[in-house]
Amino acid sequence: MTQNQELKMELLKEFAISEEPKTVDFCREAFKFLTEGENQGIPKAPISFVEPRRAQCENNGVYLIYEDNSYILYTKDADTKNVKYIGIIHDGHAFAVALKDLGEFQLLKDGVKCPEKSNFYVRRECDALNDWECIKRTAHIQELGTDIPLKEGEYIPALPMVTAMCYWAERGLNEALEAVGGEPLDMDSYYWSVTEYDSGSAWNVHFVNGLVYGNYKYGSGVVRPVAEFIL
Repeated sequence: MTQNQELKMELLKEFAISEEPKTVDFCREAFKFLTEGENQGIPKAPISFVEPRRAQCENNGVYLIYEDNSYILYTKDADTKNVKYIGIIHDGHAFAVALKDLGEFQLLKDGVKCPEKSNFYVRRECDALNDWECIKRTAHIQELGTDIPLKEGEYIPALPMVTAMCYWAERGLNEALEAVGGEPLDMDSYYWSVTEYDSGSAWNVHFVNGLVYGNYKYGSGVVRPVAEFIL
């Protein structure tokens, strides 16, 4: 406690020592009296370079995510150097999209058998379209056995992530990918999601028309990895 606060505390004791209960307003004014002027002369912390970028991220849209994890809403005149991911914010959900496809893969290796029942299976399309969890689902597919070569911190996207990529592809996502030297999403391909339908199939999206299908897990589909977009 500073010397100034000690003097103020002694004054407050003169008013506070009584059996009469103190009101909330009295306590609030006492605290204000005790602390008033204590922060004068203390310099404010400078605003970091990241803050203006973060302030924009309450809105849906396509964002450039840089190597230092700062980000900015994509525009034609945005800085496209040192971009590691393209970010998407879609109806309150944020995730990062890898700059290139991994290629076409089976979701599971030949010969891998899935249990008939699993908590990972989502049969109703309306449920699958609202389940954004991809980390545990990707780990499950990897445990079963897959050839999909994911980097550390990257995942096979959940179904709503794939539909969001399809939606934003022609609303700035593909343009941003090309601008930073990435690979635009193939609008003629089927893209895998990690959301499983049952033991034999999983959900995917045909980008030519945006329709959602259940595809055989040992069939071919394109994989575009996703990662965490830290706001």
